[in-house]
Amino acid sequence: MDKLSSILPPIKRNWLPALLTFSATLIGAGFYLSVAEKSYSSAVRVSVEDPRASSVSAIGQGLTQPPGRAGSADPMATQAELVKSQRVLERSLQQEAPAFEEKGVPLPTVGELQQALQIKIVPATNILQIGYEGLDPDLTAQLLNRIAAEVINQSSENIRLEASSIRQFLESQVPQEAEKLTQAETLETQYRQANGVVDVDAQTNTLLGNLSQLQEQQRVVAGQLQEAQTRTGMLREMTGFDSPQVAYVASRVGQDNELADLKAKLINIESQIIEARAKYQDSHPQVQSLAQQRDDIRSLYSQRLSQVAPSSSQSLTAGSVAQDNLSQDLISRYVLTTVETAALSNHLSLLKQNQSFLQEQLATVPTRKQELSTLERKRDEVKANLSLLQGKLQEARIAEAQLLSNIRIVSWAYIPSVASAPKAPAILAIATAAGGILATGVVLLLEAFNGTLRNANEIEASSEVPVLAVLPKPSGQLLLSASRTSKLERFLDSPDVVEPYRSLLKTLELRIKDKPRVIVMSSTVENEGKSDVIARLASVSAMLSRKTLIIDANLSSPEQQEVFALPSTVGLTHVVAGQASLREAIQPSGFENLDMLSHGELISRPSTVTESAAMEMAIREAAKGYDFVFVDAAPVTTSADALTLSQYADGLVFVVRPNLTVREAMFKSMAEIESNNTPVLGVVVNESQSLPRYESFSNNGGRSTMRAEKELELLPD
Repeated sequence: MDKLSSILPPIKRNWLPALLTFSATLIGAGFYLSVAEKSYSSAVRVSVEDPRASSVSAIGQGLTQPPGRAGSADPMATQAELVKSQRVLERSLQQEAPAFEEKGVPLPTVGELQQALQIKIVPATNILQIGYEGLDPDLTAQLLNRIAAEVINQSSENIRLEASSIRQFLESQVPQEAEKLTQAETLETQYRQANGVVDVDAQTNTLLGNLSQLQEQQRVVAGQLQEAQTRTGMLREMTGFDSPQVAYVASRVGQDNELADLKAKLINIESQIIEARAKYQDSHPQVQSLAQQRDDIRSLYSQRLSQVAPSSSQSLTAGSVAQDNLSQDLISRYVLTTVETAALSNHLSLLKQNQSFLQEQLATVPTRKQELSTLERKRDEVKANLSLLQGKLQEARIAEAQLLSNIRIVSWAYIPSVASAPKAPAILAIATAAGGILATGVVLLLEAFNGTLRNANEIEASSEVPVLAVLPKPSGQLLLSASRTSKLERFLDSPDVVEPYRSLLKTLELRIKDKPRVIVMSSTVENEGKSDVIARLASVSAMLSRKTLIIDANLSSPEQQEVFALPSTVGLTHVVAGQASLREAIQPSGFENLDMLSHGELISRPSTVTESAAMEMAIREAAKGYDFVFVDAAPVTTSADALTLSQYADGLVFVVRPNLTVREAMFKSMAEIESNNTPVLGVVVNESQSLPRYESFSNNGGRSTMRAEKELELLPD
């Protein structure tokens, strides 16, 4: 409510400029609607089809995918931009140029058409809406349909060209991949033949099995060898032979009868030699004969022994020859065990050699397998590539043979029957809003350039001087008649008019405790209603039984005599000049308790009156017989009389009128008054109507002839 009350006054003050501005805006909008060229808009809808429904081949489906790379933000937006491509629009305009020329409508350029086309993606669909606004409804729809058809043609042609390019590429790649496959297979075969590889895994399993068998055989042979070595050692100790060859010879010698006979003979001869030597000297012929026989037998024995065992005949002794069956059996076992041990040792060595060979073979298996796997993988890759290329070649041939397009027309452009521009409702709405904004701007601008005070709140906010009262316009109509006795009576008989003045009077009484109360009232400029306020305030004071005096000290433009319609007799100037006493100059106003000291004669130098000591004495003398003395002083911007008279009074009251009192002038006046230490009681905001004025003429016939200058209503309808 407070905001509304603060907005309405500026509107009331400036309603006419605001209304003119608002009306001019609406008139301008209406004029634009009457002269603006009409245009028509239409739209065609196309959809980007599912690739699976467009072609039976994967390549065809890929070519009909919506444009845009994988992972792009919005492929449909890319398709929308392709609709505006220069090639599509150029061919469309070329085909529609005769129709435009026939109707005399200017053909748009490619750039203009690109800017005019409105392409929108229908949300949550794969549909594009292509809109255009033109000067002719038929041509607008026709051009849109042509663009849609050209988009489909371009899509089909592009897909066909891409499929042909793919086919040519694949036809050149398939023979190359076939040659690569042949080379890979040849390398694999050569490697298998060179390394004896048929199945690496099977061969590896076989090697592992053989190695396991060899290891088992090694364990068995090693056990047998250890057992044979144990037997050999025992038989060696029992027979006393360190060499199996010697033992073999001893066994064989022991079994030869001839050697046995020769050995027996040799033993017999040795016995005879011993007996002979016991009897004879060594030189004795018998001893020598026996020795010769012994040597001959030894020679025969050695010859026979060399025949039986040529390589070991000399290592045998007489005690090492096995002559009994047990010795023969032990020696035979020793020889056999020794042979068996050697055989087992050789067998074990051979097994170890075979194991090493198998281990070497197994160690080379990973390398051979890796090389073979590389060859096989390369062969499989080339084979897969060849198979893929052959399949894609077939798909490319199918896609090239088909008539493919990823665009379908959902709805053709219709011929608009109503112009789309200018839009009267929108323009009127905008004009209304703009008019309101401009009207508001005019109000604000006028308010900004208006330097007058508007209300009491503004005065209080801008100055430290208190507002004593706001004197509003009275309710109802109150005409002041020209009758001397009734010109203020109607005012005093109206409570709604009197009460603000009564409140002002009470405020002054509270501010000035001592009696009498001498108050100077002034204003900034003329016509602020200062004299009217004094007349009404003094009338209310008199009505409330306060003895009141009005001194009209506005010597440059006195008004109190006209307000009360008093005759032109002696006044203030006569008293100050000593031409009349104060009692002679004061005259009754026609109201009880209210007297008037008029201005007297008009003089050319009013300051000589207000600045004189007689003026101060006259005010002080007048105050002795009254409760209130109201001094009507000239405006402060035209005279310094108010400042001078305030020095003889209890204070100064400033009267201002909203929308008339200039803000800067008032504040400048207030600052000047305060700088002179003049007591300012406060400000009275006067919003009431002025009182009627009466001209008083000189008393030539003993009475005054009065004429009403005007009659004003205190509150108009």
